[in-house]
Amino acid sequence: MTDSPINNVSWVEIEKLKPADWRSTHTLKPDLKVLAGSILDFGWTSPIVVQKDSFKIIDGFHRWVCAQSEQIKKMSNGMVPIVIVNVDEIDAMLMHVRLNRGRGDVVTKHLSNLIRSVVHSKKYSIEQIKDLLTMSNSEIAAMVDGTVIKQRKIKEHTYSRAWVPIEAPSQPEMPSLERPPNADR
Repeated sequence: MTDSPINNVSWVEIEKLKPADWRSTHTLKPDLKVLAGSILDFGWTSPIVVQKDSFKIIDGFHRWVCAQSEQIKKMSNGMVPIVIVNVDEIDAMLMHVRLNRGRGDVVTKHLSNLIRSVVHSKKYSIEQIKDLLTMSNSEIAAMVDGTVIKQRKIKEHTYSRAWVPIEAPSQPEMPSLERPPNADR
């Protein structure tokens, strides 16, 4: 995958980095604020991992987003710490999944699309991809054929009013806005 398992941290201008169009992670705005606060309070504790030739972000997209705030730009003089890895596009995708999946913040739909791109490249067999991503046979099959959502039996599931997928059979009734009787009144 990489030339050497030893990677050195260097600093580059924020503008030099490019987001990958295949990333499979998402962070909510409140969590981005937490991340930005952490960078401001503790400094850069994790460098951004980038692809050697393109400077495409493999890991650290949300740190890069935070780095564009005026406070962090000022603190870091417009620079971000990076680790450069010499991998092609397919290995960059797999590295992205492996790094992020270990932290538990991968969006399943995007992960399925990414894995299908890797399979389509024919660089690795499905068995090799399964091993690299430590997935079970049924998990990799669901990712490759796009049935990952269907396997959860969305149409048979009862959802709270807080979230209803478009695949749900019908919208739940809105709750009554009347207050329940109060014995104190």
